[in-house]
Amino acid sequence: MPRIYCTKKLENFIGNVDQDLPSNIIQRSLSDWNAHLFFIERKKCIVFVNNQTAYSVFIIDLLKKDLKDIDLLFYNRLIKQLKHDKIIKENESFELLFPAERLKFYKTNNDRKVIGRINDFVEMFKTNLFYKYDNLKSLDIIYENGIYNATPTGKPGELKKTWSSPIDNLIMIRKISKLRNTLVEGENSTMIENFSAKKHLDELHKKHLWLATIE
Repeated sequence: MPRIYCTKKLENFIGNVDQDLPSNIIQRSLSDWNAHLFFIERKKCIVFVNNQTAYSVFIIDLLKKDLKDIDLLFYNRLIKQLKHDKIIKENESFELLFPAERLKFYKTNNDRKVIGRINDFVEMFKTNLFYKYDNLKSLDIIYENGIYNATPTGKPGELKKTWSSPIDNLIMIRKISKLRNTLVEGENSTMIENFSAKKHLDELHKKHLWLATIE
């Protein structure tokens, strides 16, 4: 289940979020997002940032009545953004990366790293809107969101700082997820003898420590 950790502003807007954080909160997961509410031209906007990859999804000009459909709004925007950013093809499903399950909202996890990225993305959003568009209504949100996702932020789980974009991070995870599935299928195949998926998966985990958190 996707877990959305809300800033205080978003928590007040939603009005009903879980105050008890999950027991495994320290373990970063591809299903974990931080989200923030901000205002542009007195209109409400929400930015979701994935905790593991820094991939972002913006929803703009949101009304209180839209909250009843927030899951649908989020997944519709996510699908469009993934296709625009060429992470999935037009006819591909996004569920290998993000299973379409009901969103679960929590109070903030105080993840300073992700919150810092949220602040950076919001500042980029406001700057680009001011210099490139007449108003919020004329803004091409999918195009602009793609620019933020192409901005280098760092590789997930790396102790030594190495630069990669949220798009690069997601593409890497998608490739490795497919490889893991292939390894498991190879072990289950009757055509391949003495094949150990665990051995190869352990080697992957040693190379990419954050792999253990992919759900």
